[in-house]
Amino acid sequence: MSHIAGQGQHRSNSTRTNRAALIIVFVIVLAVALGIGAWFATHRTDGNGPAHAGVSDVALNKAKNTPKPVTEHHGNSPDCPDTDCIAMLVNGDLLFHEGLWSHFQGPNPNATDGTAFNFDPLFAPMKQYIQASDIAVCEFETPIAQRGGPYAAYPIFNIPPEVADAARNVGYNACTHATNHSWDQGADGIARLWDTLEANGIAQTGSYKTEADSTKPLVIDSPTGGGKLGLVTGTVSLNGMTADEDWQVDRLREDGDPNHDSDIQRAVDKANKAREQGADVVAIAMHSVQEYLDYADSWQISEAHELADTGAFDVIYGAGCHCAQPIENYNGTWIIYGLGNAVTESANTPETLVNNQGVTARIQFAGKKGVKGSWRVNRIDWVPTANVHQGNYQWCPISSDHPIGTCWDEAYDAQIRQRIWDVIYSMGADQNVVKEWNITQEQAAKQ
Repeated sequence: MSHIAGQGQHRSNSTRTNRAALIIVFVIVLAVALGIGAWFATHRTDGNGPAHAGVSDVALNKAKNTPKPVTEHHGNSPDCPDTDCIAMLVNGDLLFHEGLWSHFQGPNPNATDGTAFNFDPLFAPMKQYIQASDIAVCEFETPIAQRGGPYAAYPIFNIPPEVADAARNVGYNACTHATNHSWDQGADGIARLWDTLEANGIAQTGSYKTEADSTKPLVIDSPTGGGKLGLVTGTVSLNGMTADEDWQVDRLREDGDPNHDSDIQRAVDKANKAREQGADVVAIAMHSVQEYLDYADSWQISEAHELADTGAFDVIYGAGCHCAQPIENYNGTWIIYGLGNAVTESANTPETLVNNQGVTARIQFAGKKGVKGSWRVNRIDWVPTANVHQGNYQWCPISSDHPIGTCWDEAYDAQIRQRIWDVIYSMGADQNVVKEWNITQEQAAKQ
């Protein structure tokens, strides 16, 4: 029995020894396999670097894959609802008669050094509204004279060029100048206006020195980084005159005119070229010729609707009637029919009193810079204006907050403000989008 027991004990010890040996061999083989696998994993390349990155590579790749924070450009918009916004300020005609410019005459009205007139005080109150916008655009109604004159007023204008200097000084970034008076001084008048605005650093479109210039769309970078604005314009009339070449003034002739379709197509082509050059939004300015209305005339409605139907424009706005006119949303496109006059000599007959009034509007576009289809007009702020301030010629906001006091007097200001309010909303503009501009309240909210 002891022999058998000893033999069983020997077998048991031998079995345990064999198992231990197998475990050790397995561990060694596993360690070698893991080592070889790790070497291949960190040294094998397939043209795209290591198959498995080390700790530092993992950290590097993680950093690369972390999305960059989106840079927002809200600019001077009060409540930009998207990544980027462009706030465009527009107002009515700069319309100068001798009865206006004589009030701003210097010691020598024939001086050629820019001192013949100083119109800065005329525009001064507008500056805070321009500074609350990103891009400010003027409507230059008439050609300008050479420095020192001679000057001429209605019906064939040739106004002091110091008007362009004041436009620069108040902060206009661009001006349109396709109007019924564009050809008053022929090609020479267009060239003088073009050269003077260019010397003042003001972008421009509407009438041209060269055919090459006439085919180029105007694209303006927002100085606050929000995106790019394309600007197109056109006038229905040249007061019965005809330019030497059709390209010299952008036209929007009425339906039934043999040039109507080509005018529309040229405007659309310019809008498309502007987008090809990076414009996020495109605006078009229409210059009408029927005066002193408180409604949109038949040309304005048909032309604006036809332009809107092309889908080429984000907003349409107008001047030329010397009167405030309605704002309309037509099939998703906002149309501001008439902005009246920005600055002008006073008219005194009952039919022409609207000449002394205007509208300044800030159109806010919201979207994502460079992303087509993301942009829309999300608000339009407007302020009614007068051409006088306490008896002196000066751009004056007829606003409920009276930022520079009353323009005429409390009672008359309130009457005109209500009249323009009624006109603005007479075509059903949504008051959640189209809002009267109270700049004092806006500035307080920002602070």
